[in-house]
Amino acid sequence: MRRRPGIGGLQTAAAVRDHYRLLGENVAKLRTDLMKEQLSTFRSQLEDFARKHKNDIKKNPVFRSQFHEMCAKVGVDPLASNKGFWAELLGIGDFYYEHGNDLV
Repeated sequence: MRRRPGIGGLQTAAAVRDHYRLLGENVAKLRTDLMKEQLSTFRSQLEDFARKHKNDIKKNPVFRSQFHEMCAKVGVDPLASNKGFWAELLGIGDFYYEHGNDLV
């Protein structure tokens, strides 16, 4: 007959579970921190790109559409508000947003 684990076995199993839980929390925190860092880097590079190509974004409707499509894929909406960062950077706001929706 096989013996069932006693108190020592139960305590060991609980310690193992706690260890794995802490390990999982640490891994999740590391991944979250890395993702935040990557998003910060991406945002700064996207801002630099927008500054560099500001005139093309304003004047070329095809380029503006491609830029907006790229931003939409990553969850950034440069046309969302006339008081936000993107409106200040690109000089666009609700007026252009409404006309952009007319074209779609």
